[in-house]
Amino acid sequence: MMDRDDAVHSNETSLSLGGAEVEGRIRRIAKETRDRKLLDIFEQFQKSGTSSAQLNTCLMDVFREHRNLEAYSLLYELNYKEFLLVILKRLRFVNAALDPNDVLQDVFVSIFRYPHKFRDEKEFSFRNWSYSIIRNTILKHLRAVNISAVSSEAFADTIEDEQQQSPLGALVKEESLGECGFLWLLFLGNYLRAFETRLNEREKKALLLVEVEGVRYREASEVLGIKLENLKMVICRARKKIFRAISEIAGGES
Repeated sequence: MMDRDDAVHSNETSLSLGGAEVEGRIRRIAKETRDRKLLDIFEQFQKSGTSSAQLNTCLMDVFREHRNLEAYSLLYELNYKEFLLVILKRLRFVNAALDPNDVLQDVFVSIFRYPHKFRDEKEFSFRNWSYSIIRNTILKHLRAVNISAVSSEAFADTIEDEQQQSPLGALVKEESLGECGFLWLLFLGNYLRAFETRLNEREKKALLLVEVEGVRYREASEVLGIKLENLKMVICRARKKIFRAISEIAGGES
């Protein structure tokens, strides 16, 4: 396991956005969610009294509890480089033509869709939870290309190794990766904006139940008090509204 000195030392590489910008965003999130704990942990982090892992864990818990988009966006920006390195290292153990960026995107989709499965129990809770998602996402992609024989070493939770510097670190500095991250956040922002402005309350609740909380269609129909076939129509209509709105923003058909 990583000791406290290693964790504190990793602050310099994990928070690459710059202290002033991060602080402003943390304060904005804390104000919007009225979460004093987040602000306290960040202030401790600035004094090297806690690790970036603890800050990530707290941010994830804020997103879990409040579904705050700014908290999720900051989590993405603080972690996508490290996650990509982890994915690249683990893919070295398998002979498969997998796109690490596709894996990375699916990892963050899972984090966004299933925050209710996260538990803030200790300093490295987000780190351990997200690494499990990375491992499971890689396995899912391998199954999709019919690769069953995979070395277990590829998916060992060697937390110390994931913090070591590697020549692969140069890859995360490529402009294409930054552009990919920006486009993903832009799409997510437009999706949530369309969700808030284009959908009625029943459509919003239906999508939250099925796509965010993972409730089965039949159970969701009972919660909403509508027939199963009506629920499917509501969800279909809501999805069309959202993607029509995104298409309009992108200059596609209205």
